[in-house]
Amino acid sequence: MSKRLHVGSGTVYLKGWTNVDLPATGVFLASARPDLVEKWGADEENYYAKHAGATLDNLRVPKTDQEYVCDAYGSFQRLPAGIGEVDEILSRQAFEHISITEARQGLDEIDRVLANGGILRLDVPDTEATVAKIAETKDVFYIRHLLGPRTSQYGYHMMAYTRKSLITLVEEHGFLFDREEPNIHPYPAFCLRFIKPHIALSRDYAFGGFTIPDEWVCADLGPGTHPW
Repeated sequence: MSKRLHVGSGTVYLKGWTNVDLPATGVFLASARPDLVEKWGADEENYYAKHAGATLDNLRVPKTDQEYVCDAYGSFQRLPAGIGEVDEILSRQAFEHISITEARQGLDEIDRVLANGGILRLDVPDTEATVAKIAETKDVFYIRHLLGPRTSQYGYHMMAYTRKSLITLVEEHGFLFDREEPNIHPYPAFCLRFIKPHIALSRDYAFGGFTIPDEWVCADLGPGTHPW
C-alpha cells in the first residue's frame, strides 16, 4: 500500500493520507479526537468539501479558535517517515510559510523520505497575480493573501514564489518539474507537480561523457548485478 503525506494539513484531513501538522495549540492527533476527523475529513477530489461555502468575503477574517486534527506531528524539516518510504507528498498553502533556508532543508528532507519516482506537489499563492489584484481592486484581502493572515507566529508568509522561482528552487534539489495542476482556490494560487527521478545505475554514470576504446582491457570492480 502506498504511503502519502499531506504536509501542513490544517483544516483539511485527507482520508487515505498521513496528515502532518505542527504540534501547536488547537492541533490534536486523530487517535485522540475522532470527532475532528469527522468534522474535517475530505478526499482529494473534494479537497475543500468542508469549506464548500468559502468565498473571499468569509475568508477575510481568519478564525483563530478552531481545532484541527492530524495523524502525526511534524514539519518540512522533520517528516514522520523513513528513507524512501513515501510515494507522494502534497502541501497546499503551507510551503510559503517557511523561510528559504527552511525550504531548502525541507526539500532535502522530502528527498530523504520520497521514493525514487515519487511525486511532490506544492501549492502556493500566486505572487504575481496577487500583486496584480491589489493594483486592480485595492482589496485588502489580497494584501492578506500576499503577507499571510498574521494571526499567530505561524501565520506569516515568509516567501513569495513565482512559477519560475519555485521550479528553479525545487529542481536545484534534484527533482524534475512535471506539470502545473488546476487551481482549486477562490484566490490566485498555483500547484506545481514534481517527480523525484529514479537513481541512475552506477554503470549509467560511468558511461556518461566518454567511450572506451576497443583495444583497452578494463577491470569491472564491484559490478553487483550489473556487470559490463
